[in-house]
Amino acid sequence: MIVVEVILWVLITLYLIRFFNSILTIFLEKYYSHKLDKVKVKKYKDIYVLLPALREQKIVEETINWFSNIPYKGKIKYIIVTTEKEEFENKDGSETTGQMVDRILKERKIKNFYHMHYPKTKGNKSSQLNYAVDEIMKEKPDMDNTYISVFDFDSKPSKDTFEKLNKVAILRNNPDVIGQVPINYKNYESSSKKVSNCLLLLSSLQQNLRSCGIEKTKLLVCSLSNLHIAQYCMGACLHLKLKTLVDNDKFPIFVDDLTLGYRLSIKLCNFAYLPSTNFVLIPNKVSDCFNQSVLIFKGVLTYLSEIKRVKGHFLGKFGVFIEGTLNVLELTFLPYLALFYVIFCIVTFDFNLLFFLLIGINYLWSISSYINLKVYGFKNDRKITSILGILLSPVWFICKSFGSLIYYKRYIVSKIFKKEIEYKKTVR
Repeated sequence: MIVVEVILWVLITLYLIRFFNSILTIFLEKYYSHKLDKVKVKKYKDIYVLLPALREQKIVEETINWFSNIPYKGKIKYIIVTTEKEEFENKDGSETTGQMVDRILKERKIKNFYHMHYPKTKGNKSSQLNYAVDEIMKEKPDMDNTYISVFDFDSKPSKDTFEKLNKVAILRNNPDVIGQVPINYKNYESSSKKVSNCLLLLSSLQQNLRSCGIEKTKLLVCSLSNLHIAQYCMGACLHLKLKTLVDNDKFPIFVDDLTLGYRLSIKLCNFAYLPSTNFVLIPNKVSDCFNQSVLIFKGVLTYLSEIKRVKGHFLGKFGVFIEGTLNVLELTFLPYLALFYVIFCIVTFDFNLLFFLLIGINYLWSISSYINLKVYGFKNDRKITSILGILLSPVWFICKSFGSLIYYKRYIVSKIFKKEIEYKKTVR
């Protein structure tokens, strides 16, 4: 039991740091933004914005409207990348995403918007992105002055996104990766109208704790210093120097974002933070949250294959090994170790400090995330639903490990029946 307690004390220490980081980043971001305000842009980057799409009919027009209204003084192209997979699976003859995109762009003649169609029925998001990059390369772009921006189709980045991207590029000497942290608050207010959605709000709060307490923290530290910190990329809103992307074999198959982050971290590439908000949608159902976490866990596991594929770069490999191993432990073993200890304390009536910290840290996470929500300007959520979500915080400590369980179940089934693992699209 002593060994268990030591492990859990280390875990609680790391979790408390994450809580404080989520609050600290509010102030660090303001300081960083103040530095960026002083930067003057003389030459703007060429930007290709890739919007991979699969069965996005409900939000096609909304997404086009949003991005078409983002101002930019430089050269920019918005490319919606659909896939033949959707056409192949369209059995009822309804209008597909690609057909809808063609129709809207033809009717409205929106400047700088283009449609590319991945011609194969096999492949995934990475396949669509790489196809688009290959097409872009035919235009012979300026590799050092061009950035590839990738957004999930439900994204709503702030109108100053690309202006600030240029300032970050100048301040940080053209970093390889400019990370824009996704905040899944976009439909928080509307979701809060139903009390039955309290678990969805809880998943949002817990996910955004990771966005602010880990992802944003690492990017800010890299931006305010010359440190190289092992981290993954976030495909919901990601900006990559074209030369770096091409030199590192473009987007990895199977997972485009996490795996790419590990790959670039191994080579000690430069990461920087883009202090511009990108709101994305909370999934429609709790089961969709789990489907999302399955893919995330699959991406986390790729740190080992990335370490194996690269020769040399021992310092970068060590950092990625620590980063990846901690992520795997957090998504598999550690939640159940904590649960075992909590149950043990209840059975033995040993309610010590560690017991209360293991319960309480979940509430601190949700509260700090809710504070960040208020900083981002959300005011009209139904408070009773948010409170219920926060009260259920300890539940998600275990639920977040379900992604790994579902992944291993599918993996075992795929091996037994010799089939590929199927990953379900998250519906928002």
